[in-house]
This record gives sequence, structure tokens and C-alpha cells, in this order.
Amino acid sequence: MNAKPLNSKQLLMEVSDFSFAFEEESPILNQLNFSLFSGECCLVAGASGSGKSTLALCLNGLYPDTVEGETKGNISCRSQNIADFPQGKLSQSVGVVFQDPESQFCMMKVEDELAFVLENQQAPRERMQEAIHSVLKETGMLDQKHALIHELSGGQKQKIALASVLLMEPDLLILDEATANLDPMSSFEFTRLIQQVRQKRNCAVLVIEHQPDDWMDIVERVLVIGKEGTLLADDSPDNIYGAGRPLLIKEGIHIPLSYQEDRNVHKNPPQMHGEKLITLQNVSFSRKNKSILQNINVTFHRGEFIAIVGENGAGKSTLLQLLARLLTPESGNVKLDGIPLQDWTERELRRISGYVFQNPEHQFITDTLYDEVAFGMKLNGEKEIDAKVQELLTAFQLEQFADANPFAISGGQKRRLSVATMLDDTPDILFFDEPTFGQDAKTTKELMRLITELREQGTTIIFVTHDMELVDEYCERVLLLLEGKTAFDGSPEELWSRKSLLQKARLRLPYSMRKERAYGIVN
Repeated sequence: MNAKPLNSKQLLMEVSDFSFAFEEESPILNQLNFSLFSGECCLVAGASGSGKSTLALCLNGLYPDTVEGETKGNISCRSQNIADFPQGKLSQSVGVVFQDPESQFCMMKVEDELAFVLENQQAPRERMQEAIHSVLKETGMLDQKHALIHELSGGQKQKIALASVLLMEPDLLILDEATANLDPMSSFEFTRLIQQVRQKRNCAVLVIEHQPDDWMDIVERVLVIGKEGTLLADDSPDNIYGAGRPLLIKEGIHIPLSYQEDRNVHKNPPQMHGEKLITLQNVSFSRKNKSILQNINVTFHRGEFIAIVGENGAGKSTLLQLLARLLTPESGNVKLDGIPLQDWTERELRRISGYVFQNPEHQFITDTLYDEVAFGMKLNGEKEIDAKVQELLTAFQLEQFADANPFAISGGQKRRLSVATMLDDTPDILFFDEPTFGQDAKTTKELMRLITELREQGTTIIFVTHDMELVDEYCERVLLLLEGKTAFDGSPEELWSRKSLLQKARLRLPYSMRKERAYGIVN
């Protein structure tokens, strides 16, 4: 059911025949025409690389001002061409919260960060404390006024990023994958906070999100951007996800679970697993005198499909890096095939394992996508690699970018490339840190198909994720970390039955389970 608009419509922004392209490249956005109205909540849906984030940066004037790009057509805000706004003024009317809040911070402490925003607006000093107090209260962060930003959780950092934008009192608030890095409960809480902000301030909200399930209660309208950067549809959620479903499937766009009557479950049945592959005994790890993991004891077997879950800051990525010897335990030991991990040579370890980072750019080392995929094959002395490289690039919809620089493609494309580089062989074990982050529905499905095939060939799959739907569909075992300790190790079905543990770990049930319990189908 569609959300209702907060008030009568007043034109806020108008996009007319608008196109954007980087110099000497094909348009990323192509002949867009749409309007945004005060107080409405609009979702922008589109496949990876369709130009959604580029649209956000064009709407608030960062593009083309900060890049070598060219625009055609017009964008107006309250009937004024945005090109005519004085420098810095448009960003006060159109605020953006990005998926990585730390990219927006300039200061060490919360109070100083917010004061910095006000100083840039030349706000009277006598008003600053009142404004800071008010916005921290509005975002539920008043108790963190004097906190160091780097010590906050992911959800808290995102709220401070939001508070910074709200201090500019924007007419339009753009949220570009703002919940992508948050644990399930933090994501849900953030969407509820945005609704409260919208109701209080009557600002328009533009949500850019691959998996918009938590937003559907407040979204009134959906804009569908095609792979060529064109506007394919502009309608209510019911119409877009109803009659428009074939178009979304063709474009590889995620259909919210609330609009899916039947859900296909791809989970493999439990298998008899081989011998122990990795064993952790009393493993602890600290960073800058802060304990991250404490006395972890766990064993992983050959052929398992395992998810590591937990709230932001629980130690999930740290554990994954310890398993891959990217970090060294402070105490305890890690063994691979019964041999201490530190006794393996680097070449041996990389031959039998692969690691996909949460930030894909951390693993790029060449100048083209082709060379990036081919690098590991060449290192292993493989021959006739061209066909295999082309196959992987095609499987991840990257073949047209074979000669492009890995750092110049979209965020979703970078994620696909980072995964493709690890699939050049059939390793004994693969580590994934948020493998489907930033991916559209089509690419997620293809990625999970490839990972499942590797698992069926005997590869152990261990991945960190915030996506409980993914866990429910594909995994047979879940390791839950809570405050740096192992709080649960068992099947997803058993975890879903632990209501108090889920609440404590800030996890939410998969949508199908929430729906069943709402209708009294299960206890």
C-alpha cells in the first residue's frame, strides 16, 4: 500500500531534458524529465551503473562543478536554475547523506563537526549551541554530543552525518544508499528517523537504494532509471511493482519483498562435510587497546556455506581477516588443514584461498578490468586465459568495460569486479565481506549462483553480511558475534527462533518470517 503525501504538492525541483556525461564519454544520464514536490518521499530505483548516484550529485550541484563533465538541459530549484545559485548555496537547499558517513566528516568530535557546518554557514556564534542541541535531540544523539566520531557505531555515525545535513535546513534530503553499511536494526531505525524528520520539517526525501524494503512504508513514488541513464517509469509503488514488474525484472532491479507473493528459496540441503579446514582456538584481537574479539573458538569444515553476522562493530570483518591471515591474532592460534596459519607461505595461501574486501578498491592493482581479472591467472602460470577472462567479465556484465580503469567504474561495478577476480579457479576456501553490497537484483542472483556452484564443487564459503534474506536463502550455518564473542553457532532456522538474542544483536528476522509471525503462522 502506498504512503500518503504529507501535504498538497508544491513544486520544489524540476528536471528538464537533462543529460550528463564525463568528458569524451557516453552520457550517464540521458534526457531525464521529472519533478520533485515539497514533502514527498520518492525512491530512485535502477540497476548498478545506471547513474543513480550521479543524479544525486547533479541535483545538489557537485556535478559538474567538481568534475570534468558536461550537462545538457536544465535543473531548477524553486524555479531558479541551479547553475545560477551562488557557490555553496545549492548544497544548503539540497542535502546529501552518502553510504559512507566518514567521507563527510572533517572534525574529530561530534560537537566540533556540527559547529564546523554552522561556521561555514556564518551562523551567529550565540545560536550555535542551541542549534547543535536541537539537531542532536532530533536525531536521538544528544548523549553523544562530546563523543569522538571514530568511536561511534555505524548507525550513530550515519545519524551524525544526517544531523550535519539537517543543520543546513534543506528543502530536499537525498539519501544515497545511506543504510547500506548498517546492521538490520540500525537500518530500520534510520528509516523511521527519516520519516520523523520529514514529518517535522516537511522536506522532500529522495531515496537511492538497491534494496528498499525498509523504506516502502514511507515511499509514495518510484522513479525507475534504465541502464542507459533514461527515465523508464515514474509512478506509485503499487503500479511500479505491480504492472511494472516485467520491466524491473528485465532491468535487474530488486522487487521489495512486500510485493513478492512467493519467494524462491535456493538453500542447499545440509551436506555431510569433510574434514576440519580452519580451526580457531582461544583467538583474541585488540586494536589501539580496544578489545575487538575475545576467546573465539570455532571450526570450519570443507564444503560449508557459513554466514558471519552481528551488529556494526561486533568484529565480523576482523574475524574474516584473521581467518585469511590479513591480521595476526593477539593471542590464541588459527590452523589451516591442521597447520598453523603463520607457517603457510604467502604463495601457498593465496593459491588455495581468495578474499573479497568490503571496499573493492582495496584489492585493485592494475590499470584495466581485463588485467585485474587476468592477474591471478598469470601469477599461477595459467595458459589460454583470454577465454576465461572474457567469460568472467561477461558473467558480471563488465565485458564492455574491459579496457576501463577499475577506479573509474561505478561502485556496483567495482564490487562485481572484486568478486570476479577471485573466481578464476576453484579455491579451497573463499572469504567474502558483504559480497552483494551495492548490487542490483540480477547481479546478486548471478553472483550467488556462481558462489553456490563453487560450494557444490567443495569450496568452503565464509561471508560477512547484514542481509538476513541472503542468510535465510543460502546458508546452512550462521556464526553470530556479539560484543566480540561468539553468541550463536548453528542453523539459520534455530537463530530465527531466538527472539531475545536477535533483539540483543540488533538483527531482524527475514521478511518471510516476520510476515508469518504477523499472521500467526509460526510461534
